[in-house]
Amino acid sequence: MLALGGPLTPSHAIRETRAEVAAASVNGRVLARWPNGNLRSDTTYREGIYDGDVLTWYEGGQPYQRRHFVRGHEDGLQQAWTDKGAMYVNYEVRDGRRFGYLNATPCVEVEGKPRSALPYYSSADFTPHWTPVDHRIEAFGLTKQDATPISERSLDRRIHVASFIYTQCAAVCPILVAQLTRVQSAIQSMPNAVIVSYSVTPDTDTPKALAAFGRERKIDPARWWLVTGSRSTIYDLARRSYFADDDRAGSSEAFLHTEKLLLVDGDRHIRGVYNGTQPHEIDLLIQDVARLDAETQMR
Repeated sequence: MLALGGPLTPSHAIRETRAEVAAASVNGRVLARWPNGNLRSDTTYREGIYDGDVLTWYEGGQPYQRRHFVRGHEDGLQQAWTDKGAMYVNYEVRDGRRFGYLNATPCVEVEGKPRSALPYYSSADFTPHWTPVDHRIEAFGLTKQDATPISERSLDRRIHVASFIYTQCAAVCPILVAQLTRVQSAIQSMPNAVIVSYSVTPDTDTPKALAAFGRERKIDPARWWLVTGSRSTIYDLARRSYFADDDRAGSSEAFLHTEKLLLVDGDRHIRGVYNGTQPHEIDLLIQDVARLDAETQMR
């Protein structure tokens, strides 16, 4: 494995680009750099899927993540650090099973209360709680791609899959959108399930721009809501409600773009978190949406 921050060996198999990946058919090793020239990522793909080392750094050069995948599945050592050097993820995957820790605290289950089919999440460390929690997606007011308003009340009694994207993204977003297209197909038979994608560059992602983006990608505006509006509202939602950004970017005006997808029930409780770039995680997400839909219908 290439050492984090170490020198890069030139090779005909390496492509260097400011976009980590521009299409789902990328093969080989792809490098990306921060505007200051520091290496941002060193990723190996096979047909648009992680297959090998995935190494990333903060803009100042500090290591962010060291990951390894085999055909889209985690394999081997998985680590991540804050920009101050504190490790917050450190586990190993062998034969599909994790050894080590992913969350800072163990699962929480209240004795004597019935266990739900899916856990609840109430904090940024994503500790699973097997009984309902107080945390819910907070109140907000934003706008969809058809220029109609959306608020937290629009999500009541609806299962939704939340993501954070932007139309000019050439790195994570094309893969996220491609995988979410699978989710869109899967929820067609679930009238109370939708996808909600919040723009992290709402100043340029107007409703008109989002509508055009959606048409180009065959996004059904009835089942997949592309959302824009106040930057501060979206960033606050991402951080306080969805835990999609943990302030490692170091500023309230900066947003650490994430591959996280969040599954939220009709009471606005977070019920699942997934890596949206990984096909096997999308398989789990689709299964969990169906499970949550069945759970909702049994009430």
